[in-house]
Amino acid sequence: MSDRVERIRVRIGKMTYQLTASDDPQKMRDIAVTANAMMEQIAKRQPQLNQISQAVLALVNAVGMMQEAHEKRQEAYESRDLAERTTEEIRAELMRLREQFWQMKKELLYYRNLCEIYETKLSERMLSSDDEKVIRTARKRRRPRRTMIGDLQVTIEDTIQNNIDDQVPDDTDDSAENTLYMSEDTGV
Repeated sequence: MSDRVERIRVRIGKMTYQLTASDDPQKMRDIAVTANAMMEQIAKRQPQLNQISQAVLALVNAVGMMQEAHEKRQEAYESRDLAERTTEEIRAELMRLREQFWQMKKELLYYRNLCEIYETKLSERMLSSDDEKVIRTARKRRRPRRTMIGDLQVTIEDTIQNNIDDQVPDDTDDSAENTLYMSEDTGV
């Protein structure tokens, strides 16, 4: 800040005043021009008032304008604060949703991997069960069939294939095969 004080002459209403400006003399001149315009405006609307009454009315108008500007500034600050709070809440929600998304993505990858492992095991079991079918057929002739845990497990592909087979009519005659299986089960 400069300690330099400058004196300026301004005209407000019908009087000339000598003012001191410590910071910016141009700013003081602009304020004086605004005050003069307010005094002239009041003099045009209320010519019967003396200069002191015009000055008081101009001062009241200036204070009213200042109060309105202050209220608008307060509203702007409150709107800004509300926007900042809302922004923070939205950022927190975004972070929470991102964390939830990554958690779901990890779970999805885990379950995909688990499905691949089970499908691999099931395909291995199906390959080994084809070899076991030959052995089981020979054992069936000697004793009644026991249910194994592997026989109760079915893959998704087996279920879909069975549903497709159920929907497609089969024109071939399976009665000979059914009789063959029945004769094996009954021991005939």
